[in-house]
Amino acid sequence: MSDEGRRFIELAVHVKLASEAVLEAARSLASLRPGDIDTEEAHAWRRTADELLATNVELGFIERILRAVTGAEITVSDPRSLPS
Repeated sequence: MSDEGRRFIELAVHVKLASEAVLEAARSLASLRPGDIDTEEAHAWRRTADELLATNVELGFIERILRAVTGAEITVSDPRSLPS
């Protein structure tokens, strides 16, 4: 594989890992949801949830761009198994 191809794969892997991290953070955030919706903590919770959503949308755009560049979907069963 060329250096350019390796870099591209590494970029795709990091985007996937970032997407998985956002998903895990959202799951964790859900368990911290405050009961009273009119507190400062609830407003901070909503802002955090909104930022996680925005980050996930941006990662989705990056994934689409990567697919468009390659002309096909990149599938890696375990990104950590790629050689460094």
